Amino acid sequence: MQHAYVTTLCGGDAYLPGVEVLGRSLAASGTREPRLTMVTSDVSTEARARLRAQGWELVDVDPIENPSAETVQLYPRFAKTFTKLRAFGLANTSKIVLLDADTVVLRNIDDLFERPGFAAAPDFFLPDRFNSGVMVVEPSPALFARICDALSSVGGYDGGDQGFLNEFFPDWYARPVSYRLPAGYNLHHFVFQFLMGHTALKDRVLSEVRVLHFTLQKPWMGLTLSGGAEVWWKFFFEAHPEEDTSWRRGLHRLEDWSFDGIVRVLGG
Repeated sequence: MQHAYVTTLCGGDAYLPGVEVLGRSLAASGTREPRLTMVTSDVSTEARARLRAQGWELVDVDPIENPSAETVQLYPRFAKTFTKLRAFGLANTSKIVLLDADTVVLRNIDDLFERPGFAAAPDFFLPDRFNSGVMVVEPSPALFARICDALSSVGGYDGGDQGFLNEFFPDWYARPVSYRLPAGYNLHHFVFQFLMGHTALKDRVLSEVRVLHFTLQKPWMGLTLSGGAEVWWKFFFEAHPEEDTSWRRGLHRLEDWSFDGIVRVLGG
């Protein structure tokens, strides 16, 4: 297998809806590239069956524990996040696009396979560092071995895989521009919603944004008042038409409307 889109489902089924929506959005983009989900043993049989039925190929992996016990105590959601690093050693793939399970593809991104690895987009909060939600990777056993060796000695500013990877690839920002993806390939959902609320920017946003990243709130876990709800649920209802109702669609439009209202108030 030369190319593949890859995501991770670990620590149980909590992020299953995210993977389902990601898969549906990739299918809607028209890509023909394979889709792989790395799964750990605690992912249920039912979840595995649903993903296979939706076109995902499953790859069983062992979890990688967060090396920082202090971080796990403070942020339990970071306990298994390092498991995604196993993608750097995936066999039989020459290049992958690694996507977090809380991302949604809005336009075809097959052009990312033409990028060199390692490539990533800048983080909104720290633009001289990259966000690890969307990455172009050229896997190899040697690279993964180096990563494993570094886990015990390399820290990070956030206690998660993103901080670690920024320390592991310290020269990312200084590399040629081809290694730095435009922001539209990994745009925070609240930034998307803010831009969509401005008529003069809306058309340009829709033409340039390719991947939404739900970093603040996960739509399937509760009310999403930080933007992007209507987009996420559109793909969810395509994957699960039995759950699609007019009142639910109205609720998610209201979530985004509430965000727009807050922005208008703050902007005076």
